[in-house]
Amino acid sequence: MSSALDIAQTHLSPGWRIRGQDRVIDDLRRAVKAGPRHSYILSGAHHSGKLSCAMQFGAALLCPNAGEDAVPCHECSICRRIERGVFPDLSLFDLKTQAMFDKNTGKNLTLNISTVRRITSDVSLRPSEARWKVVIVNDVETMQDTAQEAFLKTLEEPPAYVVIVLLTTDADLLLPTILSRCVVLRMQTPPLSTVERALIETGIDHDHAHRVALLSDGQVGWALMAANDPRLLEERAAVRLRAIAWITSEPYRRLITATLLADVFGKDREAVFVELMAVQRVWREVLHVLERVDPENRPDDLQFSEPDFSSASVVACLRSIDTCVANLEANVRPRLAMQSMVTSWPEMST
Repeated sequence: MSSALDIAQTHLSPGWRIRGQDRVIDDLRRAVKAGPRHSYILSGAHHSGKLSCAMQFGAALLCPNAGEDAVPCHECSICRRIERGVFPDLSLFDLKTQAMFDKNTGKNLTLNISTVRRITSDVSLRPSEARWKVVIVNDVETMQDTAQEAFLKTLEEPPAYVVIVLLTTDADLLLPTILSRCVVLRMQTPPLSTVERALIETGIDHDHAHRVALLSDGQVGWALMAANDPRLLEERAAVRLRAIAWITSEPYRRLITATLLADVFGKDREAVFVELMAVQRVWREVLHVLERVDPENRPDDLQFSEPDFSSASVVACLRSIDTCVANLEANVRPRLAMQSMVTSWPEMST
């Protein structure tokens, strides 16, 4: 139904070999074996493997040869058609399909009521070949409250043959009434070493794989794309350098950076959120260093002397960034939100 189906397949190996998501895959395979619930939410960052997991889940439910291990065969007619995006009992809805249906050449920033109606109509159709009807809805975090409320009616009383899988970057952005009707599974963030191995297995040399993995933030899908796209690497490397410079600067410079970035918010909200997420990633790496998580793969570009602050202070710092993002989304004055955030950061010596 969408080119996103083809993109998902580029990150799949035979079976359920999706890197770094063992817990989520185990939960979904158990659901296939025991009989699925009618609604699931997969929550995680872009390129974290949500769509790949959802597609494999759907294939395992629909493949006649999945067997007791709940592993699709990838060889039968159903599996082949799922991989081509043309199997009638598995549907994908997202911003791209919305643009196609609405014949809209402008920006599609939110899933709208028309898409919700199409989903509802599709859910009402009985499966034509398989036991289940699988409906995957991506970009769910973009639904406005009115669209979510309309979609809630579909979740309240779904037909017995339907399995709905919602994909979102953040489950907490959804209405509590939607969350209460779904099994929520949160994607894991694989360590740098897992991403690096995935790249090396595709033929990427070790040094390049290490550099890409360092910038990936555990996003295997992004790493596989960026390994052969210098533009993606350069953009994220520049953002990372700015993030490291920000957190390692002295308090006054931090305030200046926060103020300048706040003044950009009215013109380019997305650019500010990108910078904030990069800073959060770096602080998370600082926490991993303090807690000796994956010590053999400490980022080469993140060097600092023995700190005089605790892991608890870094956790508080991470929460301050979440608070800042929430405040910005709630229309708190950008300067106030940003400056309040940096004043809670512990000082670092490089």
